[in-house]
Amino acid sequence: SVWVFLILGLVAASQSGNIIRIGEAHPVAIAAWRLLLASLLLAPLAGRRLGQLLRLDPRERMLLILAGVALALHFFAWITAVQWTTVANAAIFFAINPVLTAGAAWWVYGERASWRLLAAIVVGLCGVVVIGLDDLDLSVASVAGDAMALLCSLLFTVYFLAGKGLRRKLDNRAYVTGIYGVAALVSFAVLGLLGLPLVDYSARTWLCFGLMALVPTLIGHTSFNHALRYLSAGRISALTLSEPLLAAGVAYYAWGEIMRPSAMLGYGLIVLSVFVQLSDGLGAKSAKT
Repeated sequence: SVWVFLILGLVAASQSGNIIRIGEAHPVAIAAWRLLLASLLLAPLAGRRLGQLLRLDPRERMLLILAGVALALHFFAWITAVQWTTVANAAIFFAINPVLTAGAAWWVYGERASWRLLAAIVVGLCGVVVIGLDDLDLSVASVAGDAMALLCSLLFTVYFLAGKGLRRKLDNRAYVTGIYGVAALVSFAVLGLLGLPLVDYSARTWLCFGLMALVPTLIGHTSFNHALRYLSAGRISALTLSEPLLAAGVAYYAWGEIMRPSAMLGYGLIVLSVFVQLSDGLGAKSAKT
């Protein structure tokens, strides 16, 4: 059930870029409303489990706040990176995340990455680079966007590892409702500081907000957080390398975007990376059995 939910979540999270195209709003507004709507949808499902949040000790509450702030800033940085640089640059510079997460998870939680997982990360990174190579822009004008993509990758690691510790104690529904709620508060505070509109958006943009809350947040990120209790943070992060392939498949049918031969090679490497990770996971499960 963990793997089924995680695969569904990867497909959902990969559609973030396609859904953003529907609306026209500042990155902070998109982040704020997607997080608030997602937390409001989740709260009834969490029900009495939300009481677990009240029983957290001070250190755990700080971890929850840290994870929520990191998630909000992660969304700001990612959407800004896509706006400031090419999608290829943003994807390539963010793709360093599995390396950061696997290394940090080993240092913080003692999660050792197997040779198969490390090989899968390398193959997946190569796939992402091959896909974006033709569109890679190393000009001075793209430096700020590239830096935002790197910052986005670092913030994802902080958000993921802070949540790893909390997921050992909290039910996933309570945890994601809490973390999305904290991230929403941070986002609306920034929205106010920047003087951006609160509700003055077109119907098309509101559709974007709703879909962003339902698909990449409620299904996508919630599945990642659910899996944190059962799989290593490094493995889940490495599996997110499959998102360019999943996003491209939908973009091909929805927007008519053509897949170049070089991109097909990159997608093939990503598929190989996923197969290596799955074989590693199944091998580890058999060994434990």
